[in-house]
Amino acid sequence: MIRFLKNLFIWLPAILALLPAYAVVRLRLEWQADCAGGRAANPGYNVADCWDNERATLILAVIAVLLVLPAVSFGLFRLQARRKAGPGADQA
Repeated sequence: MIRFLKNLFIWLPAILALLPAYAVVRLRLEWQADCAGGRAANPGYNVADCWDNERATLILAVIAVLLVLPAVSFGLFRLQARRKAGPGADQA
């Protein structure tokens, strides 16, 4: 049961981080298409929409990083524990 909960609370947020990461990619592509070249890129696109796009991209990127953080820290702790144990520590 504890192994299941560990996997749930570590890997589920990392998998859920794929959704905001996907949204970040989509927003960046939209920004590149409509805002990167200024008025020449899309004359009918409002500058305020560009700022909203940039702000949403930043917020979603932070959410994605926060969701991946438990999996990264878990991996680093496991790596550190293996290094402390030394080679052949798993052998009985």
